[in-house]
Amino acid sequence: MGMANMIEKETRYRWLVIISGLLIIMCLGVAYSWGVFLMPIANEFNWGRGETSLAVSILLLVFSVFMVIGGMCEKRYGPKVTATLGGVLMCSGWVLSYFTKSLLWLYITYGVLAGIGTGLGYLPSISTGIKWFPEKRGLVTGIVISGFGFGSAFLAPLAARFIEIYGWRITMLIYGIGFGTIIITAAQFLKTPPKNWRPCDRKSSENSDKHIFTRDFSPVEMLKTSEFKLIFLTYLLSMTAGMMIITHIVAFASDIGYTTIQSAFILTILAIANGLGRIMFGIISDKFGRIKILTMLFGFIGISMLLLYYINSILSLSVIVFMIGICFGGFLSVYPPTTADYFGTKNFGINYGLVFLGYGAGCFIGPWLGGTAQDITGNYLVSFTTAGILALVGGAIIYLFLKPPVIPIAIRSN
Repeated sequence: MGMANMIEKETRYRWLVIISGLLIIMCLGVAYSWGVFLMPIANEFNWGRGETSLAVSILLLVFSVFMVIGGMCEKRYGPKVTATLGGVLMCSGWVLSYFTKSLLWLYITYGVLAGIGTGLGYLPSISTGIKWFPEKRGLVTGIVISGFGFGSAFLAPLAARFIEIYGWRITMLIYGIGFGTIIITAAQFLKTPPKNWRPCDRKSSENSDKHIFTRDFSPVEMLKTSEFKLIFLTYLLSMTAGMMIITHIVAFASDIGYTTIQSAFILTILAIANGLGRIMFGIISDKFGRIKILTMLFGFIGISMLLLYYINSILSLSVIVFMIGICFGGFLSVYPPTTADYFGTKNFGINYGLVFLGYGAGCFIGPWLGGTAQDITGNYLVSFTTAGILALVGGAIIYLFLKPPVIPIAIRSN
């Protein structure tokens, strides 16, 4: 009876873990609000959009690299310590960006320091939730990482308003201190479940078995597989295309005549769709399979990107941006459980960290490439066309070459 009560208590506690993870990810999602900082910073120093965008490219690249290190830290020190350190570093990076006088300083503070904090805080929030919900990997991943999208949905227009009133420096100071405090507080509730833990209700336990598709791969074993290479490559393509749009959508809207607030509204639509996509496609992929959903996402986002440059009304722009956002969010919710499906959950933290390097590489290339192409051509036609083509190539690779994970005989026989 005592054991049953303990399991029931832990089953309830796992939802607190999810809420804490959601809060952490939501605060880290402020990185997607960079679009509203881009023009004020570039205009103050007379910098080009490409070189200014490189700051967020560096942040996202460092973020992905420290996902791997975060996985190692989580395994050794636990999710609470790792996420707390992430909150401290993320806060420090934003606060120190207040003192920016050169590109190098911005790259180091916002790019490197805040990027390290984001990487250390992000992974424990996802991997801890997946371990507590073995039967609902896609759903849990979608809920937790939806914070990255929903966070920027209100953080972007709020930042735009703050920038108008206080300037971009004070806004960075407020955001750094405020969100750093929330992350550090929420991190105290992250803990891993007991070994061999299963939820107390029979239905959940039965469902959890259906989602164990493969044996647990070590990081070295995973790196040798063709599946890893395909997953990594397509993740890179999806993020290169997606971040090329997300980073420059505010500047694009401004170029075609919209005000700063209207442009921030477009970014808000994208952010809301991003959050919805993370929840929706996490659930759908649990039911219909990861490969089918990924193929569909690549197709829809690719076509939308090819159409984006030719849009000439606020309504049609909102629809296209919503489609791009919901598909982009879908990628972020489907790739983590895909990694668990193919390579197991025992080493998920490090394994997904390695897969996530594809995200980082794409996020580094996308904003910089989009900004540089605009600097050279004077418009976003080349940028958006390139993004659409890359997305369609990613979908073709998934459809033609990525096979479903192999179910081990021992599990298949059960």
